Amino acid sequence: MYHQMSVEAVQEPGANGVRFRIENQSALLTLNDIEALMDTLIQIRARMQPEHPREPLPSHNYPLEVDPSWHVDKNPLFDGAVVVLRHGGVGWIAYAFPKPSLAKLNDVLSAQVPHSFDMSSIPS
Repeated sequence: MYHQMSVEAVQEPGANGVRFRIENQSALLTLNDIEALMDTLIQIRARMQPEHPREPLPSHNYPLEVDPSWHVDKNPLFDGAVVVLRHGGVGWIAYAFPKPSLAKLNDVLSAQVPHSFDMSSIPS
């Protein structure tokens, strides 16, 4: 039998995190617990089916990070570059781009970016 879960942010002296409640049980997750849970959930979701769509869906309101922090690194074991982008909620996510993808990305970013989404519908 399944029970509805509620989630609430908690910011009290000595208790800063997220409280999960299921039926009469609750658990308070600290910021470190939340980070560990998010990392685990991201890894689990990456292996689940159906996979995320290969192209963004125009009807979806994606979280928008304006002017994110970023870092580019060369990995001696990888012929390309590792781009690390920071999202305020998720943290740092690394993407390994092989050289052909880097060339395509450079071409797209150097050209005028086409409008494939209605930017007025994306929250800022």
